[in-house]
Amino acid sequence: MKKILKYWPVLLFLTATIVYYWKVFLKGYVPFPGDLMVGAYMPWLEDKWGFPTGVPVKNPLISDIFSQFYMWKSLIAEGWKHLQIPLWNPYSYSGYPLLANFHSGVFYPFTIIYILLGDIRGWTFLVVLPSFACAVTMYWYLRQIKLNKIGAVTGSIIYAFSGFAISWAQFVTAAHAMIWMPLIFIVLEKYFDSKKIYYLYWLPVIFFLLITSGHFQIMVYISILTVTYFLWKWLEKKDVKDITSMIIPGILSVGLSAFQLLPTLELTKYGLRSVENYISAYNYGLLPMKYLTTLIAPDYFGNAATGNFFGVFNYHEAIFYTGLLAVFCFILSLFLFKSNKYVRFFVIVAILSFLFGFDTPLGRAIYTYNVPGLSTSAAGRIAVMFSMSLAVLSGIVISNLEKINTKKVLFSIFIVGLFYGVSYYLARYTDGILLSSDNPNFSLVQRRAVSLRNLILPGALVLGYSIILLLSKRWKAFTGALVLLTCLEMFRFGWKYIPFVPARIVYPDMPITLFLKENAKTEVFRIDRERAEVMPPATWMQYRFQSASGYDPMAIKEYAQVYQEKINGNTSGHVSRYSELERYDSKALGEFNVKYLMVVKRDNIGKLGGENINYSINQKEWKKVYETKATAILENVNYLPRARYVNSKGGVVKITSYTPNTIKISFSGGKDQTLLLADTWYPGWKAFENNKEINIDKCEGIFRCIKLTGDSGEVIFDYQPASFWLGMKISIISLIGTVAALVWLKKQK
Repeated sequence: MKKILKYWPVLLFLTATIVYYWKVFLKGYVPFPGDLMVGAYMPWLEDKWGFPTGVPVKNPLISDIFSQFYMWKSLIAEGWKHLQIPLWNPYSYSGYPLLANFHSGVFYPFTIIYILLGDIRGWTFLVVLPSFACAVTMYWYLRQIKLNKIGAVTGSIIYAFSGFAISWAQFVTAAHAMIWMPLIFIVLEKYFDSKKIYYLYWLPVIFFLLITSGHFQIMVYISILTVTYFLWKWLEKKDVKDITSMIIPGILSVGLSAFQLLPTLELTKYGLRSVENYISAYNYGLLPMKYLTTLIAPDYFGNAATGNFFGVFNYHEAIFYTGLLAVFCFILSLFLFKSNKYVRFFVIVAILSFLFGFDTPLGRAIYTYNVPGLSTSAAGRIAVMFSMSLAVLSGIVISNLEKINTKKVLFSIFIVGLFYGVSYYLARYTDGILLSSDNPNFSLVQRRAVSLRNLILPGALVLGYSIILLLSKRWKAFTGALVLLTCLEMFRFGWKYIPFVPARIVYPDMPITLFLKENAKTEVFRIDRERAEVMPPATWMQYRFQSASGYDPMAIKEYAQVYQEKINGNTSGHVSRYSELERYDSKALGEFNVKYLMVVKRDNIGKLGGENINYSINQKEWKKVYETKATAILENVNYLPRARYVNSKGGVVKITSYTPNTIKISFSGGKDQTLLLADTWYPGWKAFENNKEINIDKCEGIFRCIKLTGDSGEVIFDYQPASFWLGMKISIISLIGTVAALVWLKKQK
């Protein structure tokens, strides 16, 4: 029993995770916004899914989870199950890279659990794990810097259940990246404490986990913080050997993940993210100073889950909220600034994170000077460093609470109380702080009511934390109440924002999807959808339907341009991560191998469920072949096969096998003809005619074409990206070097 109690912090973290995810463990629910998908879009909207009036939608702002992340993990698991490296995604944009898309996390080790458990349970595991794992790794770090257990537990809970961690949990990538940040600092601490180079050679392993977890911007932030932390520690003694000792582990940290980094750099070259102005319309995600109020009241500007959000940009892109205890502790940590070097470091990091995340000269500089790795993403994501800093500072303060006199505690209570009072005054008696271009139909009176209502609970928490902090000064046992109150505060925040849904509404099949699946068994074709409330991009991937349209920030720029010109007739040159239909040109779509179009049916006043189809769809060119009460499938009379001869003069072309990385085509009558495959041209694809490699040309703007020399035989298109295989060689060499160094240095130790 004593041995079990020795590990009470880990048991506490496990209990906290189970309590927070109680709907998963007790009701079998899935942490996934399936309610938004089936409760707002056809064809799923045709069913009520066991709800009396239809599926209630909780959070309309996190559609990327079912439009990208869930499906990527499913595609990756499917590829590994078939013993294929998931290199290519054939289901959107007429095909585009999967592994090279950094966010997919193809080689992330925890994907193996996804493979073993299946899509739904595997996804649930990936979402739940970071809450527990982040608490554990942060606890190890805080204990490494000599904090007592209760202080380390407090900091760990704040880190694992911070607003950033919770609101990004279902995107899986950022939350998983957070797991590895404390481990990096542990390694650096152990090295500087012992001067044993052995510890530094664990950095390549940890950075491999960080990089493959799949969030590029968070990876860049953590890398910058790692270098800063190392230099800060080095400045204590300024030993040149420390710098030289770091060179090889640093090189290996990059080399071990080269198979991911090199394809990503290649896709960046061909992708549109560097030229897309998506975030510029939202001031790059830089937060206005009025957002300081959300440090104590996260819903000061409303919440997407309650339908009254009137803040800037996107709710989860503006979360610096780490709980009220962290605010108290930040103020109290300033009294330890001179005496504690870790306080000095993390106070400075917290302030810099704020300055880069808010609309300040420093924050704007990132976008003015197009800083690589950062300038293409929202500024608010630097909150991951802010959360880390406040968690560490909270742990230090709670560990040293007895050294902080009561007057200083009272001062912190006064400052937080004043902050709360000012926030209340601004909401109650002024208008400027409530003004926003978002949700313009939300009246000023309504906004004021929302802000004042959402200040009630923070006010009670300010009072509660104030009392417990004062009691903790006299009776140490009360510090446990701080942990409990923090859990209650952050859990309430998460339960309000994050949806949990029954497994039955996670990509459920409908009659229309079953119809398309049945047809896909015997033919390779693409589908598309009316630009309406039907199967949003790119949810068709989960059903393994292929489309010329798509949605992804890493889309190929040239493809997006050709799509706009040929399919939409748009020659403006404007490109976007969204490639969606603006017109329904059957001939243009036919050339892209689009055979079926999913549309909605309306009545005479535009309500769903009638017999009318969008007037801009020419029903002489689109033949209705299947329908339900509110949706229909139209077949393209001008549909062209995926593989075909250009300007055909006879002959036969047939796809005999189609997998993501390899396509096999049999042909006859092909002498001197040009064979076109209506899939996206991209570096790394190779073609073989009767086992002899031949050149792939780019034709019709973006497709793959080859000039046949024989009359009949087989053509194989095989995706073998040189960037990946070069990266793999570098990674293998780096792995050998890392393992050899660890083994040799362990023996020396």
